[in-house]
Amino acid sequence: MLFRKKRKSNRNNLPRAVAFVDYEHWYISLERIHGLRPNIDAWFDDLKEKCNLEEVIFFANFSKFKEKEVETKRIRAFTNKIIDTYNPDQYYMKDYTDFIILDNIYQKALSSSDVNLFIIFSGDGHFSSVVAFLRNFCNKKVGIYAVKGSLNHNLAKNADWTEVVPTEEDFDLPIQNYIFTCLEENERAKNHLTFNKTVELTSSKYSVDLELVRRNLSELIDNGYISQEQERVGRNRYLRVLNANWEKIKNENAWNKDAILLKRR
Repeated sequence: MLFRKKRKSNRNNLPRAVAFVDYEHWYISLERIHGLRPNIDAWFDDLKEKCNLEEVIFFANFSKFKEKEVETKRIRAFTNKIIDTYNPDQYYMKDYTDFIILDNIYQKALSSSDVNLFIIFSGDGHFSSVVAFLRNFCNKKVGIYAVKGSLNHNLAKNADWTEVVPTEEDFDLPIQNYIFTCLEENERAKNHLTFNKTVELTSSKYSVDLELVRRNLSELIDNGYISQEQERVGRNRYLRVLNANWEKIKNENAWNKDAILLKRR
């Protein structure tokens, strides 16, 4: 895990920070507006350049997620501090996540004098007041992350700085590179991949929307880069597995391996 109770030294002179993530905003807005999934790994990499992150908490009503276990597993690769804000009382459900995040921010502001920077991942205008409180009464810096197209103007104006996702790099996702890489890795491991399994693995590994992967994979099949063939995988078991035409892929420069390597650095 990234976060330990032991206090880290501040040798790099970056501010000590805590982060509060409205994962409903990040996931749902990103999927609805841009057709993408949160790139949690890239976000943490960006934070490393800005601060010494002491604590991060993810908040969401995970009953809204079609794949709750998948998303919580992805988050737990970085932190176990996940608060499920599900409330069975329908009357309070609308803004319950915001309420819980706000309560946690105020508590942290009053109990952690050594934290210099508060980071809030949300574009909701409900957080404008707490941003003003942190800056004007607690002398804290406040940074905002939000999904592009859903950042409240007043919230952005009150913060010290803002960042939006997805970035230009995220918009130019080389999805066919991801698919080819996934196929090659599983081919080396002698795993037989079906269409749906390839979509699932690629989407999960590279945080790309399932439908985008499915669409790109279908195009690669239509263009002859990948074929679907019945193969025997057991005594009486057959699967329609994918086979990449590596010669065609190489001859037509359809796969840029370097693009994958660069994004992993």
